[in-house]
Amino acid sequence: MQDHMYYAHHPLMYLACAIGILLVLAQTTIILKKTLKCTKDLGMDEDKIKKGIKTSALSSIGPAMGVVGSILALIVTLGAPVTALRMSVIGGTNYETMAANFGAKALGAELATKMDPVVFANALWAPALGVMGWLIFVFFFAHKMHKVNNLLTGGRKALLPAVSVGAMLGAFAYFNIDNLMKVKVNPAITASGIIGLLIMIFCQKFGEKKLPWLKQWSLTFSMFGGAIIAVLLF
Repeated sequence: MQDHMYYAHHPLMYLACAIGILLVLAQTTIILKKTLKCTKDLGMDEDKIKKGIKTSALSSIGPAMGVVGSILALIVTLGAPVTALRMSVIGGTNYETMAANFGAKALGAELATKMDPVVFANALWAPALGVMGWLIFVFFFAHKMHKVNNLLTGGRKALLPAVSVGAMLGAFAYFNIDNLMKVKVNPAITASGIIGLLIMIFCQKFGEKKLPWLKQWSLTFSMFGGAIIAVLLF
Protein backbone atom coordinates (compact mmCIF):
# COMPACT_ATOMS: atom_id res chain seq x y z
CA MET A 1 0.00 0.00 0.00
CA GLN A 2 1.32 3.44 -0.97
CA ASP A 3 2.29 6.11 1.57
CA HIS A 4 -0.54 8.60 2.17
CA MET A 5 1.39 11.38 0.42
CA TYR A 6 1.00 9.46 -2.83
CA TYR A 7 -2.74 10.04 -2.57
CA ALA A 8 -2.38 13.52 -1.03
CA HIS A 9 -0.55 14.77 -4.15
CA HIS A 10 -2.29 12.61 -6.74
CA PRO A 11 -3.49 14.50 -9.86
CA LEU A 12 -7.09 13.58 -9.02
CA MET A 13 -6.67 15.21 -5.61
CA TYR A 14 -5.44 18.40 -7.27
CA LEU A 15 -8.42 18.30 -9.63
CA ALA A 16 -10.99 17.76 -6.87
CA CYS A 17 -9.51 20.53 -4.71
CA ALA A 18 -9.27 22.91 -7.67
CA ILE A 19 -13.02 22.51 -8.28
CA GLY A 20 -13.73 23.51 -4.66
CA ILE A 21 -11.43 26.55 -4.85
CA LEU A 22 -12.98 27.67 -8.15
CA LEU A 23 -16.42 27.39 -6.56
CA VAL A 24 -15.32 29.70 -3.73
CA LEU A 25 -13.94 32.21 -6.25
CA ALA A 26 -17.19 32.08 -8.24
CA GLN A 27 -19.29 32.68 -5.11
CA THR A 28 -17.03 35.56 -4.09
CA THR A 29 -17.37 37.17 -7.52
CA ILE A 30 -21.17 36.84 -7.48
CA ILE A 31 -21.44 38.30 -3.98
CA LEU A 32 -19.13 41.20 -4.88
CA LYS A 33 -21.15 42.02 -8.01
CA LYS A 34 -24.44 41.94 -6.09
CA THR A 35 -22.95 44.11 -3.35
CA LEU A 36 -21.75 46.72 -5.84
CA LYS A 37 -25.18 46.67 -7.50
CA CYS A 38 -26.86 47.28 -4.14
CA THR A 39 -24.57 50.25 -3.43
CA LYS A 40 -25.68 51.84 -6.70
CA ASP A 41 -29.35 51.15 -5.97
CA LEU A 42 -28.95 52.78 -2.55
CA GLY A 43 -27.09 55.75 -4.03
CA MET A 44 -24.04 55.31 -1.80
CA ASP A 45 -21.02 57.54 -2.24
CA GLU A 46 -18.50 55.90 -4.61
CA ASP A 47 -15.48 57.29 -2.77
CA LYS A 48 -16.67 55.74 0.49
CA ILE A 49 -17.32 52.43 -1.26
CA LYS A 50 -13.79 52.37 -2.70
CA LYS A 51 -12.37 53.30 0.70
CA GLY A 52 -14.35 50.48 2.33
CA ILE A 53 -13.11 47.91 -0.20
CA LYS A 54 -9.53 49.09 0.19
CA THR A 55 -9.73 49.03 4.00
CA SER A 56 -11.21 45.53 3.98
CA ALA A 57 -8.50 44.25 1.64
CA LEU A 58 -5.70 45.73 3.74
CA SER A 59 -7.23 44.52 7.01
CA SER A 60 -7.29 40.96 5.68
CA ILE A 61 -3.49 40.86 5.29
CA GLY A 62 -2.76 40.48 9.00
CA PRO A 63 -5.13 37.55 9.69
CA ALA A 64 -4.07 35.89 6.41
CA MET A 65 -0.36 36.09 7.21
CA GLY A 66 -1.01 34.92 10.75
CA VAL A 67 -1.89 31.41 9.56
CA VAL A 68 1.18 30.92 7.36
CA GLY A 69 3.03 28.88 9.99
CA SER A 70 0.04 26.63 10.55
CA ILE A 71 -0.42 26.16 6.81
CA LEU A 72 3.12 24.77 6.54
CA ALA A 73 2.27 22.24 9.26
CA LEU A 74 -0.86 21.19 7.38
CA ILE A 75 0.99 20.83 4.08
CA VAL A 76 3.47 18.29 5.46
CA THR A 77 0.65 16.19 6.96
CA LEU A 78 -2.36 16.59 4.63
CA GLY A 79 -0.63 17.71 1.44
CA ALA A 80 -0.70 20.94 -0.57
CA PRO A 81 -3.99 20.49 -2.49
CA VAL A 82 -6.11 19.67 0.56
CA THR A 83 -4.50 22.50 2.55
CA ALA A 84 -5.24 24.99 -0.24
CA LEU A 85 -8.85 23.81 -0.40
CA ARG A 86 -9.46 23.91 3.36
CA MET A 87 -7.89 27.37 3.68
CA SER A 88 -10.01 28.63 0.78
CA VAL A 89 -13.27 27.24 2.15
CA ILE A 90 -12.80 27.79 5.90
CA GLY A 91 -9.44 29.45 6.56
CA GLY A 92 -9.15 28.38 10.22
CA THR A 93 -5.95 26.40 10.65
CA ASN A 94 -6.66 25.71 14.32
CA TYR A 95 -9.94 24.02 13.46
CA GLU A 96 -8.50 22.13 10.48
CA THR A 97 -5.58 20.73 12.46
CA MET A 98 -7.73 19.81 15.45
CA ALA A 99 -10.49 18.16 13.38
CA ALA A 100 -8.04 16.26 11.16
CA ASN A 101 -6.24 15.00 14.26
CA PHE A 102 -9.58 13.85 15.72
CA GLY A 103 -10.18 11.88 12.54
CA ALA A 104 -6.78 10.23 12.78
CA LYS A 105 -7.23 9.45 16.48
CA ALA A 106 -10.54 7.73 15.76
CA LEU A 107 -8.48 5.00 14.06
CA GLY A 108 -5.90 4.89 16.83
CA ALA A 109 -3.31 7.03 15.06
CA GLU A 110 -2.04 10.63 15.07
CA LEU A 111 -1.79 13.31 12.42
CA ALA A 112 1.75 12.86 11.09
CA THR A 113 3.98 13.15 8.03
CA LYS A 114 3.59 9.41 7.46
CA MET A 115 0.15 7.83 7.88
CA ASP A 116 -1.79 4.86 6.69
CA PRO A 117 -3.92 5.95 3.69
CA VAL A 118 -7.10 4.90 5.53
CA VAL A 119 -6.10 7.10 8.49
CA PHE A 120 -5.41 9.93 6.05
CA ALA A 121 -8.85 9.51 4.48
CA ASN A 122 -10.49 9.60 7.90
CA ALA A 123 -8.48 12.73 8.77
CA LEU A 124 -9.95 14.41 5.69
CA TRP A 125 -13.54 13.41 6.45
CA ALA A 126 -13.50 14.86 9.99
CA PRO A 127 -12.97 18.57 9.12
CA ALA A 128 -15.19 18.26 6.03
CA LEU A 129 -18.17 16.88 7.95
CA GLY A 130 -17.48 19.20 10.89
CA VAL A 131 -18.34 22.31 8.86
CA MET A 132 -21.54 20.92 7.37
CA GLY A 133 -23.64 22.40 10.18
CA TRP A 134 -22.95 26.05 9.54
CA LEU A 135 -22.82 25.60 5.74
CA ILE A 136 -26.33 24.12 5.80
CA PHE A 137 -27.49 26.88 8.16
CA VAL A 138 -26.15 29.59 5.84
CA PHE A 139 -27.73 27.94 2.79
CA PHE A 140 -31.20 27.79 4.33
CA PHE A 141 -31.27 30.84 6.60
CA ALA A 142 -28.73 33.46 5.44
CA HIS A 143 -31.30 35.15 3.18
CA LYS A 144 -33.63 35.47 6.17
CA MET A 145 -31.16 37.20 8.47
CA HIS A 146 -32.89 40.55 7.95
CA LYS A 147 -35.67 39.19 10.17
CA VAL A 148 -33.09 38.45 12.88
CA ASN A 149 -31.73 41.98 12.50
CA ASN A 150 -35.22 43.42 12.92
CA LEU A 151 -35.72 41.28 16.03
CA LEU A 152 -32.41 42.40 17.58
CA THR A 153 -33.01 46.07 16.86
CA GLY A 154 -36.74 46.09 17.54
CA GLY A 155 -37.36 47.31 14.00
CA ARG A 156 -35.10 50.35 14.45
CA LYS A 157 -32.60 50.18 11.59
CA ALA A 158 -30.48 52.94 13.14
CA LEU A 159 -29.44 50.47 15.85
CA LEU A 160 -28.12 47.90 13.37
CA PRO A 161 -24.60 49.40 13.12
CA ALA A 162 -24.35 49.39 16.93
CA VAL A 163 -25.41 45.73 17.07
CA SER A 164 -22.87 44.82 14.36
CA VAL A 165 -20.05 46.64 16.12
CA GLY A 166 -21.03 45.05 19.43
CA ALA A 167 -20.93 41.57 17.87
CA MET A 168 -17.49 42.23 16.39
CA LEU A 169 -16.14 43.58 19.67
CA GLY A 170 -17.54 40.55 21.46
CA ALA A 171 -15.80 38.21 19.01
CA PHE A 172 -12.44 39.96 19.43
CA ALA A 173 -12.87 40.00 23.21
CA TYR A 174 -13.66 36.28 23.24
CA PHE A 175 -10.48 35.42 21.34
CA ASN A 176 -8.28 37.77 23.36
CA ILE A 177 -9.43 37.13 26.92
CA ASP A 178 -7.84 33.67 26.92
CA ASN A 179 -4.50 35.21 25.93
CA LEU A 180 -4.70 37.80 28.69
CA MET A 181 -5.38 35.10 31.30
CA LYS A 182 -2.09 33.33 30.44
CA VAL A 183 0.01 35.99 32.14
CA LYS A 184 1.53 33.46 34.59
CA VAL A 185 1.76 30.50 32.23
CA ASN A 186 3.13 32.35 29.20
CA PRO A 187 3.57 36.09 29.75
CA ALA A 188 4.70 36.59 26.14
CA ILE A 189 1.18 35.78 24.90
CA THR A 190 -0.39 38.25 27.33
CA ALA A 191 2.18 40.89 26.38
CA SER A 192 1.49 40.42 22.67
CA GLY A 193 -2.22 41.06 23.26
CA ILE A 194 -1.63 44.21 25.32
CA ILE A 195 1.04 45.57 22.96
CA GLY A 196 -1.21 44.84 19.98
CA LEU A 197 -3.98 46.85 21.66
CA LEU A 198 -1.64 49.80 22.22
CA ILE A 199 -0.45 49.68 18.61
CA MET A 200 -4.07 49.59 17.42
CA ILE A 201 -4.96 52.66 19.52
CA PHE A 202 -1.87 54.50 18.26
CA CYS A 203 -2.66 53.71 14.61
CA GLN A 204 -6.26 54.86 14.99
CA LYS A 205 -5.43 58.10 16.83
CA PHE A 206 -2.39 59.04 14.76
CA GLY A 207 -4.22 58.06 11.57
CA GLU A 208 -7.03 60.50 12.32
CA LYS A 209 -4.62 63.41 12.72
CA LYS A 210 -1.65 62.74 10.43
CA LEU A 211 -1.73 59.63 8.23
CA PRO A 212 -5.21 58.43 7.18
CA TRP A 213 -3.78 55.30 5.52
CA LEU A 214 -2.42 54.15 8.86
CA LYS A 215 -5.94 53.36 10.09
CA GLN A 216 -6.43 50.92 7.22
CA TRP A 217 -3.26 49.04 8.17
CA SER A 218 -3.93 49.11 11.91
CA LEU A 219 -5.08 45.47 12.26
CA THR A 220 -2.06 44.12 10.38
CA PHE A 221 0.39 46.32 12.31
CA SER A 222 -1.17 45.48 15.69
CA MET A 223 -1.12 41.71 15.08
CA PHE A 224 2.46 41.50 13.84
CA GLY A 225 3.78 44.31 16.01
CA GLY A 226 2.36 42.79 19.19
CA ALA A 227 3.76 39.35 18.39
CA ILE A 228 7.23 40.58 17.34
CA ILE A 229 7.73 42.93 20.29
CA ALA A 230 6.50 40.31 22.77
CA VAL A 231 8.98 37.75 21.39
CA LEU A 232 11.83 40.27 21.65
CA LEU A 233 10.90 41.18 25.22
CA PHE A 234 10.47 37.59 26.46
